Amino acid sequence: MKKYKKLDYNEEDLESLSNSDLKKLGDYWMRQYLLREHPNQYYTCPIKNRKYPVDKMHCCHYEDRANLWTRYNLLNVHLLSAQSNTWDAQIMVEGYKSKHHKEYSQWLIKEYGAEILNTLREQAKRTDTFKKEDYIEAINKFRNNG
Repeated sequence: MKKYKKLDYNEEDLESLSNSDLKKLGDYWMRQYLLREHPNQYYTCPIKNRKYPVDKMHCCHYEDRANLWTRYNLLNVHLLSAQSNTWDAQIMVEGYKSKHHKEYSQWLIKEYGAEILNTLREQAKRTDTFKKEDYIEAINKFRNNG
């Protein structure tokens, strides 16, 4: 059985890490950043308009997190309830990926204005490669409070 080295989320020598490990650090520090922005035991999900404990909140991406150019964009990532992200995401709604995606898009428009969806879509179309420096920049941004 292969043993994996435990990733140190406080690693200072980011250059020595693989892109895969940098992605994990980026995700970790982005979540920590979002949690610091709202330092409560309970968080209000803007879609459900209910409070949930921290372990019931997900970092949700409007544009798929597989797209690295929007993965760390704070206009694209928000703390939303696991209820919405997991269960409502399974309910299909015509014209949308799911009920969750429909409600998320409606909230984004209300919060940021009508152009936000087009802005995120355009950013997601980028085809240039997300480089090690891009990961490191995102990690440092979130690690150092933005």
